[in-house]
Amino acid sequence: ELTYQWHVFRGAGHTCSPIDRQSASLVSRPARASEKGGRALRRDACCQPPPHLGLDLPVSHACGKVRMRNPDVSFAIACYNCRPFLAQTVASALAQHDVTVELLLVDDGSSDGTQALMETLAQGDERIRTFSTPSNGGPGAARNIAMAAMHGHWYAVLDSDDLIAPSRSRDLIAAADHHRADMIADDLLLFGEGLAEHRFLQNDWRMPGWIELDRYFEASALFGTAPNPGFLKPMIRRTLLDRTAIAYDERLRIAEDDDLVVRLLMTGARYWLEPRPLYQYRKHGLSISHRLSSDHIDRMALAGHELDARVHAAGRASTAYNRRRRALANAVAFTHAIDALKARQPLSAARAILRRPTSLPLFRMPLGAAMRRLTGRTMG
Repeated sequence: ELTYQWHVFRGAGHTCSPIDRQSASLVSRPARASEKGGRALRRDACCQPPPHLGLDLPVSHACGKVRMRNPDVSFAIACYNCRPFLAQTVASALAQHDVTVELLLVDDGSSDGTQALMETLAQGDERIRTFSTPSNGGPGAARNIAMAAMHGHWYAVLDSDDLIAPSRSRDLIAAADHHRADMIADDLLLFGEGLAEHRFLQNDWRMPGWIELDRYFEASALFGTAPNPGFLKPMIRRTLLDRTAIAYDERLRIAEDDDLVVRLLMTGARYWLEPRPLYQYRKHGLSISHRLSSDHIDRMALAGHELDARVHAAGRASTAYNRRRRALANAVAFTHAIDALKARQPLSAARAILRRPTSLPLFRMPLGAAMRRLTGRTMG
């Protein structure tokens, strides 16, 4: 960690500041490495007074800005070509009731002016900090930067095109504290142009309760009939992240949140579901979360192979886990076959299906969608 020498003076606001911004001693110790052995991550302790002060006081940052030392919530907002939605997303995070927040905006190689908008938003509010990836690395790479820089007690995922209810952070933190949970998630309220607002979770998932590993495995099988809990947007205690040293797998461009949650659950993390629809999930044509390509699925298969070794080593290869593993294998064959058909390579598509004939039922999805489009045009 990085530490400054500090002194405390009592004045207006009870503020803390470094001895000398120009000559403050800066001691660097080994950075925390991610579980994957990738680049080192660290919790950015820049301008934090010694923990023995025990107070969340305003802190004077070396750049001259003033912020809360340890806000309640650190929002990680990965930004990629999201200029049309970003200001509204930021406003919803800043409008949280009865909690202190910081917003960590990470540009991931945008080309639509997103980064310029980020800087404009940050100039108007000291609670906003901006970062950028060296090159487009996907949501996991962007969120790892935010996770390493966070000062808050809770880490919260917020997609750059989504919104949250003003009471969300306060209510989820209260529920997590009551149940002594390490992680907590709520229901999603889906909305978008031409889409009637509706809740994501169904049936028994609308009841509060623990999300244990097998329950998560059971519901998170790809292309399953139930809503996949991998789409939920959890809040995670910083103490859990520090204790486990788990970060996002940057190879994944889709399902990076699911992979993170599974690895945290494997450590014994306690995950509570408070299924009120406090997170507003926007559906639109620019979203990447619903686009599955052969490259995406191959990355997921590689991560799944590594997970398989950990699951078996831990003796957790349950019926629910094996169902999820088979679903991923079917999804690999199906996605490769679809991409081959789009490329007018029917033989390659046939080979993919023959290697995994249990993937055939998945073709009901594109056939059904085609029939609905055809029916719509006919009736129109």
